[in-house]
Amino acid sequence: MIGGIYSMTDLKTLRAERVGLIKRGLAVIIDVYLSSVLANIPILFLTSIITGETKPLKDLVSLPPMAGILSAILGLLFIYIYYVIIPVYIYNGQTLGKRLMKFKVVKKDGCNVDLKTMTLREMLGSTLIEGGIIVSGEYFRQLVLIVVGVTTVYTALLYVSFGITLLSMFVTMFTKSNRPFHDVIGRTKVITMSG
Repeated sequence: MIGGIYSMTDLKTLRAERVGLIKRGLAVIIDVYLSSVLANIPILFLTSIITGETKPLKDLVSLPPMAGILSAILGLLFIYIYYVIIPVYIYNGQTLGKRLMKFKVVKKDGCNVDLKTMTLREMLGSTLIEGGIIVSGEYFRQLVLIVVGVTTVYTALLYVSFGITLLSMFVTMFTKSNRPFHDVIGRTKVITMSG
């Protein structure tokens, strides 16, 4: 690769064809599971210190406010590490799920992703806008609920993000580009790795 752009040799190992929806879906399932487990580690640790319980806590609002805020922030930090830091600095555009399914995220022009690109894609796109069915979206909504203290705000965010997630899934399935909203926001695409 020269200056972030693939050479002809690099292009032989990458096929810029669309990643199949099944492969992409399996990677999502793997990544959601792994990132949820990872994000729950600091929350479980903090909760066990505060409550003495060693079982996972689904409702961060039941903790004292500062503990709930800290738990949500730690959960989001671990999500950031999984979806942004690892693909940018360790696996060159891949989470563990994408690595297992043999595809990666690149910028729309084919260059490798960077910190800004992946932060936009994952934290703004996937977490805040499409966060209807993923743990990072739930941590964000619970953080808002703890800070604002209004259940209707939480409920509205839940329904809106779930609706946007469904719409993004339909856009992915039924458009030629197969790019969900988080790819559009991050100006990214996924490409298949050969081999």
